[in-house]
Formats: sequence, structure tokens, C-alpha cells
Amino acid sequence: MIRPLPALAAAALLVALLSGCSVSVIDKTDGGKPAAGAQDKPANEEPVESPDAAPTDEGELPLPNAATGLDRDTITAAATTVRRCDSSGELTILDDAVVARVEGTCKRIILNSKGSMLVTDDVTSMEVIGDANLVLTGSVDQVLVNGMGNTVHWSGATPTVSDVGSGNTLTAG
Repeated sequence: MIRPLPALAAAALLVALLSGCSVSVIDKTDGGKPAAGAQDKPANEEPVESPDAAPTDEGELPLPNAATGLDRDTITAAATTVRRCDSSGELTILDDAVVARVEGTCKRIILNSKGSMLVTDDVTSMEVIGDANLVLTGSVDQVLVNGMGNTVHWSGATPTVSDVGSGNTLTAG
């Protein structure tokens, strides 16, 4: 006789192991087709929206997020800090909910944050660690995303992409 509780637990574990997530990298320079090797997102899955912007003082415009569009000029204007890479060409940002502009070409940028917005120029390697971050960058060779609900948008050719997480949006254009 099969006991219902262990059988139910085993079935739940099997479902959890068999369910997975996928990412679709869309390179608009190829007519909106997914990049080679990218997995298509299931049709019944709804897009993940960034959390609402924090309340602002009266008269200030709310900060943009992935749901309202990717506007480089608006995020740059809303930046509360301007950063530059160090002499080795690297920059690490560890602050949560920061809105920053990174000026100049960098070899490596690491954004280890939650709820931040970052606008950069060209970068060799972009690492986004955390949840609900929005990154708009120039050309980039390599993108690593580890977290949930992040958006990374680049210009130029599709970079090498590694997405360890769920609900991340990685786009070119």
C-alpha cells in the first residue's frame, strides 16, 4: 500500500524539479528573432514587471522602470550619482536602490544591488547580481545576470549571456 503523504511529497518534488525557467534574448537587429541558442519563453507566462518606483516629492516625476519603458535620457537625468571606473577599468556598486550614471568605457562593472538603475557607456563585462535592477549599457561583450526581475538592455551586437535566475529581460536595440 502506498502512503498518501510520502507519495504526494514525491510528486511535488518531481514537479518542482521538472518545472524550469527560460530566457529569451531578443536582438532587435535581427528583426526581433531570438538569438541562436536562446530558449523561447512559454506563451502563457506573463512578463515580470519591475517594482513600482518609490514615492517621490511633489512635482518630481516617478522614476522609469522596465514596465514603463527603457528611456536612457530619463534615467540619466534622474541619476543621483555619477561614477567612473577605477584605473584598472573596474567598478563595483553595492548600494541598493541607487540611480547612477557611469561615465566612460569600463572593462568590468559589477552591480550587486536590489532595485537600482544604471546607465553606462561601453563595457567589456557587465555583471548584475540581485533583484529588480535596470541596466542600460552601450556595447557589451559579456553579460552575467544572477537574480530575479532584472532588465539589461544593450546597444550593438548580442553579447555572450549567462542568466542564472528567473524573470530577467535581456534585450538589444
